[in-house]
Formats: sequence, structure tokens, C-alpha cells
Amino acid sequence: MKKLFVIGMAVLLLVVFTMPAMAKVKIGGIVFTDFYYIDRNKQNAGALGAPAKDTTTYTRIEVPSITRLYARWTNEDNVGMYIEFGLMGGNGDNQASIRHAYGWWDVTPMFQLMAGHTTTPFSPLNPSQLLGTQSGSLNIIGAGYGEFYSGRFPQVRGTFRFGKSVRLEIALCDPYRGTNAAVGQTGTNSSKIPRVDIGVPIYAGPVRIYPSFLYSKKSLDNVTPAGSDSTITTYVGSLGAKAGFGPFGIALEGQWGKNWGNTSGLIGTTAFNNQAVTLARAVLLNNNEIYDAETYGVWIDLSYKFGPVTPHFMYGQMKTKSKIAANLNTEAKSQMFGFSVPIGLAKGFSIRPEVMWYDNGDLSVDTQPGTDLGKYLIAGVQFQITF
Repeated sequence: MKKLFVIGMAVLLLVVFTMPAMAKVKIGGIVFTDFYYIDRNKQNAGALGAPAKDTTTYTRIEVPSITRLYARWTNEDNVGMYIEFGLMGGNGDNQASIRHAYGWWDVTPMFQLMAGHTTTPFSPLNPSQLLGTQSGSLNIIGAGYGEFYSGRFPQVRGTFRFGKSVRLEIALCDPYRGTNAAVGQTGTNSSKIPRVDIGVPIYAGPVRIYPSFLYSKKSLDNVTPAGSDSTITTYVGSLGAKAGFGPFGIALEGQWGKNWGNTSGLIGTTAFNNQAVTLARAVLLNNNEIYDAETYGVWIDLSYKFGPVTPHFMYGQMKTKSKIAANLNTEAKSQMFGFSVPIGLAKGFSIRPEVMWYDNGDLSVDTQPGTDLGKYLIAGVQFQITF
């Protein structure tokens, strides 16, 4: 990882010192430091169906992986490039990774061609929740508790602009990524069709609307058990909206679809018993047919700005329905709620007190009593230095 970082820095410096006179370069970065307390109850601290003997509490101080260094370059021919490295450090866990590496050409004022590694047009909004990325439950932007983050990966994208109010974005994404097989089977990825992400952002005065759609078809060779279905389809629809009326702001987004866990993206983590995430994957039934897991996620973020302080109140939930056998239906729902308060203290220096409660709900299997999956709290402050 250190070698990767050194190479990345060399690339950034090369861009700066060899750019043409007419080119423009911007270099910046953000350092985040999380200082938080976490409290997991017995059910959340233990394994599935086997609670721990006591609650688990501890304090962490860490530099999360959302810390970044970036450079943006453009020239007089409407060509540009953006590179961003993610950095993480603390407790001996130091590493660097590529968050974004892409370029674009504004072919005309109406059309842009982009290629590289970055986010997609699908589900572009996220709640203002940032504390606890390395908590073990991946507590970042509500993933696993209402948010489907489309992920960052290689793609080729075309953006069509219709005036200043509407865009159409179509991205063809690497089909090889993500979990290929259904639960209960194995196989080799032989997908031929790229994943397709489509977004149509609409800007209407103070209101912005973000409808989007994702489609992915995974194909398998050498499938086991032999004779089982060798294709898995994922599709997800999303609708988001964001508005500002004076100091008051609101953002919300909802997604619904099948087999979220069989495509790339950030939908949370299975750590610490979040079964709403675990179940979001196709299942191979006894008759060698694929059963599609059904999942929805929804969140809302309300904010009010006064001076350098902008409190956010957030709520989100995610629910998955699936099967563990032909006649056994199962489901689980996770929820989050709490507040985050970014405060600008000086130019380039801000803090974010945040308190969030997470509830993994119950895992139910038909009429059997539900299994309590536990609850936990993350409370602390995030320091942010920007240049």
C-alpha cells in the first residue's frame, strides 16, 4: 500500500509540473479523525442466536478510510482528469487505495464522454452520517440501514444534457465484480453483459429529483450443484429528492429491488448480525431454482443551518425478504436514527458531533419466534481538516 501511495503522489506531481500553460490544476485533500464511543448490547456483541455474556463498550480514535488526497486537471480542449486516493491510519492499520481515477471529454455542450473508476449515476444521494467507518459495522452514510451506495468501479459513461434542468446519464459498468453465485451454489463468472446504471437528475428551482435504475445479469460456468440455474438478475429502482428553503434542508431517498447482494455496491456489512444485508442475495432452493431476495431501503435527512452550525436529524431502515428453504420464508429489518452536527470553527477546520442508534431488529422464519439481532450506539466527534 505504501508503494501505491508513493506512485500516486508521483503521478500528481507529474501532472502539476508538466501541464500545458493553458491547463488548470487543483490539488486538495481532507483529513478525518474519528473519536467515538461504541456500546453494543449482548445480542449485538455475540454471534447469531448466541448472545454474549455482557455488553461490549470501548472507545476508538482513528483516521478512517474516507480521508483523501485529490487532484483535478483540465485543458483548453474540454478534456479533464480526476484522481483521488483514500488514506487510512491508526492502530497499525495504514493503507492507501484509489477512490477515483477517471477522465472525461466534453464532446459538445450537450454531451460528455467519461471513462474510469468512480461512482455511478445510481442512487446518488446519501444521509449526512460519517462517524464510525471502521467500527466493524461499516457505519457510513447509512449503508445497511436504508442507503444503497452504488459503489466506485470501472465504467464508461455518457451524459446527455437537456438545457440546465435535465440530464440523462448512462453508465456501462464492470460486470465481473460483486458476489456471483446464489447462496448454496458456486460457479465461475462468465458474464458478458455490463451492468447498466441509468440516472436522470432533474433540477427544478430549489428542488432536485434523482430517479435512477440499476440492472445486472450474472452468468456462471462450471456451476455446482450441476444443473442448477446459472444466471442471476439484479435490478433496483431508486428515487431521491433534495431541497433547500432558506436555512431548512431536506434530503430523502428510497430504493427497492431484487438480489442487492449479487452486484457491486455498498449496502452495509454482515458483521454484527445485520441480517437485512445478509439475506439480500439470491438463494438456490432444493429444486435447483433461484429464489430472488427482495429488499427495500429508505432514509430521510432533515437539516437546519444557522451560522456555522448545521444540525441534521436522520432516520433510515432496510428490510429484506427471502427464503432459507422451499417452504421457509425469512425476513429481517434494520433501522437507524440520530443526529449529526457539523460545525465550522475556522477556515478549513470543522468538527462533527454525532450520536446514532442502530437496531438490527429480529430475524424471523415463518411462524417461529424471531431471533433478536441486537442494538448498538455510536457517539463521538469527527474532526475534519480541509485544504
